[in-house]
Amino acid sequence: MKTLIDTITMIQDTIISLEKILNQEYNNLLQPNTNIDILKFLFKEKKKLFEKFFTLNKNRLSLEKKYNIFAPYETNIQLKNYWNIVFKKCVLLKQLNLKNKILINKNLYLNESFFELFSSYKKRAIYDISGHLKI
Repeated sequence: MKTLIDTITMIQDTIISLEKILNQEYNNLLQPNTNIDILKFLFKEKKKLFEKFFTLNKNRLSLEKKYNIFAPYETNIQLKNYWNIVFKKCVLLKQLNLKNKILINKNLYLNESFFELFSSYKKRAIYDISGHLKI
């Protein structure tokens, strides 16, 4: 039972770290001239933490099966308290991740629109009045 508690506390720590990374990502995405290297670093860290979370979650599921106890852990008060914190943080992470995805899509859409306008302007600008191609 102690290993299950330890696993859930490690999941909780991972989720708190994920929350910090997602908040940093959100703040960087809000800035108009964000350094792309910072975003790449944050994406890599986020990926590592998600992988750690999934591994710990698989471990938690196997321990639950071993001890024959399942979430929301009504019989054990300590497990129930930890699990409620984890659940609330997961809901918050889902909302933060959705906000980040919306910001990324908006930024990519604006960049794509700019490139489409720029390319159409460039296509019109390379021909002279008589219709000959300018070099």
